[in-house]
Amino acid sequence: MKIGIFTDAYLPLPNGVSTAVDRTARALEKKGHTVTIIAPNVPGHKDNKKNIYRLPSINFLATGTRFALHIPNKTLLDIVRLDFDVIHAYNGGPISLLGWEIAKTKDIPYVFTYCTLLVQYTHYLGKWLGNPRFMKILSKIICNYCDYLLVPTGSVRKELLSYGVTKKMHVDPTGIELDEYKDHTKGFIREKIGVGKNKKILLHVGRLGQEKAIDFLISAFWQLKKKSPDAVLVLVGAGAEEQTLKNQVESLQLSDSVFFLGAFPPETLPQIYADADIFIFASQTETQGLVILEALASSLPIVAVKDAVFHEILDHGKNSYMVKKDAKTFAESIHLLLSDKKLRDMFAKNSLETAKKFSIQQTADNLEKVYAALIKEASAKPPGYRKKYLNKFHHLMKPFFLVRK
Repeated sequence: MKIGIFTDAYLPLPNGVSTAVDRTARALEKKGHTVTIIAPNVPGHKDNKKNIYRLPSINFLATGTRFALHIPNKTLLDIVRLDFDVIHAYNGGPISLLGWEIAKTKDIPYVFTYCTLLVQYTHYLGKWLGNPRFMKILSKIICNYCDYLLVPTGSVRKELLSYGVTKKMHVDPTGIELDEYKDHTKGFIREKIGVGKNKKILLHVGRLGQEKAIDFLISAFWQLKKKSPDAVLVLVGAGAEEQTLKNQVESLQLSDSVFFLGAFPPETLPQIYADADIFIFASQTETQGLVILEALASSLPIVAVKDAVFHEILDHGKNSYMVKKDAKTFAESIHLLLSDKKLRDMFAKNSLETAKKFSIQQTADNLEKVYAALIKEASAKPPGYRKKYLNKFHHLMKPFFLVRK
């Protein structure tokens, strides 16, 4: 099959959508399909593989998000001329909408994965765009006008139903390449921060943004240090809140125990996970939480703030502790694991067993079946059957985007 992936986030931007798209594309290519990726350009970055088209873009949010521009240049014209059997879009921004228009105009199936809870990012968008009601309406429109709607978890499905999404939703989490997290030599983090084997490493991987609640993790770590003085906290990632978080660390006199390592390319992350003792997470804005799966694949016990999205992958008391968002309670759960190696080992073993249920190969197998069924269905319909939907969608989207017929 010739598959076009239209995504508003892609490497080298370090986020879950970028990682999910890259893993999915590579898995589909291994199965013999031709995958073409259309994504925003990133200044200074040059792709080292074929079949990637980059549209001009501007920096849109403090998260590092790139907002693509539909400038009628050679790249855009080349994209319009490409021959696809199916288009699969991620995220719902301007590139996703471009994919929608091309799919409807050419009478080919359009699959959409809703992978970002837009209402959780309104604090980046200002007064008008940052209205949660606006984001719910936008999400509803985008989801209802695809041919096949994928969501990573049942909790996201429930959320979209509350927005008024009527399109049938199919739960299909993005998997991971399990072999990438096997048998890594320990020492990467300890060498970076200069600590010995006597220190216990608590790890967080993710953007340093308000929605990730890293300030809460630092507060919980301050509570933990009273009982576990040998613990250190390692934060991997970059973002708009970095200086604010560093100020918090300094005010709590934790500068010798909290380490900001910055962002790393995806291929380096397995070495980082391998050196940790416990993975900690406090975000309640995730649609799946790929870093949680990565930590599980790395045989790490997990302590996380309770959230419905994790109920399908985290099992309280077996591979994790999921607790309420209270710094003291969170710290006590970490201390319980740090003080009991036998318990940590049991959680670690169970984590790996859980991760085995979420392979990227299974994701690719599922998508292959979806694409084939949609292509077969589309081939049985008369040409131009989508035109009425295209005209209706143009009318609905005029307040949000400049969309031409």
